[in-house]
Amino acid sequence: MDLHIEGVIHPFIPLKAYQAQHDLPETFEVALFAPKDFTGLGRIDQAGAEMNAMRAAVLAAVPEYLSVNQWIGFIPRLTEIFTMQLYSINHAVGLREVEIEFAAGGFSDVCHAFAYAALRAGAPTRAMPEFQQVYRDWLAASTTTVPAGSYLHSEESWNISVIYDDYGRVGLRVERGDAVDYVRDTALACPAHGYMRVLLEEVAAKLAAAANDQRN
Repeated sequence: MDLHIEGVIHPFIPLKAYQAQHDLPETFEVALFAPKDFTGLGRIDQAGAEMNAMRAAVLAAVPEYLSVNQWIGFIPRLTEIFTMQLYSINHAVGLREVEIEFAAGGFSDVCHAFAYAALRAGAPTRAMPEFQQVYRDWLAASTTTVPAGSYLHSEESWNISVIYDDYGRVGLRVERGDAVDYVRDTALACPAHGYMRVLLEEVAAKLAAAANDQRN
């Protein structure tokens, strides 16, 4: 996997592989440099049925026929449905209001990014944009690094920064001598990041199908 920061692509090395490569202890991880307080945080590990129902409701809200030119006007309504659904299952998830609104904002942003990409591409007369590329670009725009201190290893001092994106802590930037490594560690990232990516991909696919059906 690659990491995109300010338009530059960096190889993203999995944490376990990096630990083995440099003979590092298991304690060398994001949690060492940016620990997370789990007090009061929501959980999704026991809300599978509720989240599946939410997914179904959001996807069902996409009309069978909807031209690309209509997407921009429809996305606020779809975001409203997403938000209402998330509030309706929150008894099983336990998110704070600010977290729900943040999730809704991300949902809206990705949908709009896909819509604008489709308009620029001239879809559906021409090929639809690749959702994964749109999603990577959106996530890259939110990626940043925050200095987190130094780490002494084999008598060498490394400068460590924690990498964040819209889903939280996703890795480490390691400066060791003249080398700079990017290490992937999502153990403390938002646990719903995978769910959201898949849901948004499915929404994009339904929008694309609706536009193609509209053309036909």
